[in-house]
Order: sequence, then C-alpha cells, then structure tokens
Amino acid sequence: MTNWDATRWLRLVLAIIFLIAGIGQQEPVAYVAAAFFGVQALFNVGCCGASCASTRTSAPRSTNTPTKEVIYEEVH
Repeated sequence: MTNWDATRWLRLVLAIIFLIAGIGQQEPVAYVAAAFFGVQALFNVGCCGASCASTRTSAPRSTNTPTKEVIYEEVH
C-alpha cells in the first residue's frame, strides 16, 4: 500500500462504510457503491477511467528550459 494518496484512502473508507451499510440493511445499492469505490481504490482509477486518475508524486519538472518562439504565417 505504498504511494497511496488521500483520495485512494478516502475511496477505501467509503467502500468499507458502504459494505457495512449493505450488510446491515441488506441493500443492493450499498453493495454496488461499495464495489464501485473499492475498485477505484484498488486499481487507482477515477470516475472516468484513466483520465481522472490521481496525479503521480514525482519530482517537479525543471522550468529552466528555454521556450521556442512561435512563428505565425498569414494564409490568404
């Protein structure tokens, strides 16, 4: 469970809460919510697949790289 951020822990806690609620109330919707949040926590995916996945914690990018000047051409 290394590299787990707060969002993954929150999803895991929500999955456990919904699972307990589903067991206590015999509610199928709670089981679905528990499975949804559990899969998100275990596989580190967001609401829209990989496009909403949490950011990786890596070294910041260097800002010392020079920027290239953009050349525009007029088209008639």
